[in-house]
Amino acid sequence: MDVSNFQETTTRRGYIYSYYHKPPTAGKQTILFLHGFPLTHQDWSSQISHFTDKGYGVVAPDLLGYGKTSAPEDVSEYKLLDMVEDVIDILKDVKVNKVIVVAHDWGCFLLSRFLNTHIEYIIGAAFLAVGYVPPQPTYDYKTEIATMNSLFGHDLFGYWEFFSSDDAVALSEKNIDSLYSVIFPDDPLIWKTHLAPLGKAREWVQQNNKLPRAAYWTSEEQEEHKAALLQKGLRGPYNWYKARFETLNNADDQSIPQEAYHISVPTFFGGATKDHISLIRGGKATMAKFCSNIAMKDFETSHWIMREAPDEVNQALEEFFATLS
Repeated sequence: MDVSNFQETTTRRGYIYSYYHKPPTAGKQTILFLHGFPLTHQDWSSQISHFTDKGYGVVAPDLLGYGKTSAPEDVSEYKLLDMVEDVIDILKDVKVNKVIVVAHDWGCFLLSRFLNTHIEYIIGAAFLAVGYVPPQPTYDYKTEIATMNSLFGHDLFGYWEFFSSDDAVALSEKNIDSLYSVIFPDDPLIWKTHLAPLGKAREWVQQNNKLPRAAYWTSEEQEEHKAALLQKGLRGPYNWYKARFETLNNADDQSIPQEAYHISVPTFFGGATKDHISLIRGGKATMAKFCSNIAMKDFETSHWIMREAPDEVNQALEEFFATLS
């Protein structure tokens, strides 16, 4: 990516956001890419290259806590509706008022609230791995753990408790290779046994356990990725989890009217068949319930769809974009 296309914006909240921006050509739309944990704009590089070559505009920020963007330590700064407003400030800075949004992981939570509160900006919305998340004004972590056990027979988000704990940042940064090996495993089944269950993520990182590197990136790419993540440290990235764990989004979700829960703009869900936490059947069920104009596609990958199957993702997104007016 051309370094001349990187820009910075200071949002109304006073935070600096770093982002990649290239305007469209030939009347094409602009795509806004929203990454998740523990990624940056760089993890969209295959999509950015593909779609800018076809004339699409791109805005790809490092979200709050990541890359060269501000990384406040106060967890209350990571409320989803506040970060939606930050993203809108970026769009205003580049003078874009209509976008196609493509999101992954925590970016899908952010996209969900963007749809709930500022749908006028959005031409179409693509969710990868994680589906649409409707407002949850009474969200409670323990209740969610119990519900997932009831529905699926086992924990799904046990690692959230560890990521939200006071000592998680220091422990994870100390044993960063151990964290990476469980977050990006060669065998995706390890998530079911050592990330999803309560207590297992802490146990893994404390014991400094390690696995072979995942095949979808080289050791050099992984080292570059770790270095970029550790520039600001893990406090910011973990605060996305902690804000939800501590129910800091509940009051904002309460403010969203019921009619905004249902999404009428065209949506796309790309589910990962080998993702043992963001289960594809759960994502499909929620999207089908709340999204009235939806296309879906299964990818035979783990959670990291755009890294494992970049060409297939690009083709599917291109087909979805072609349906948008």
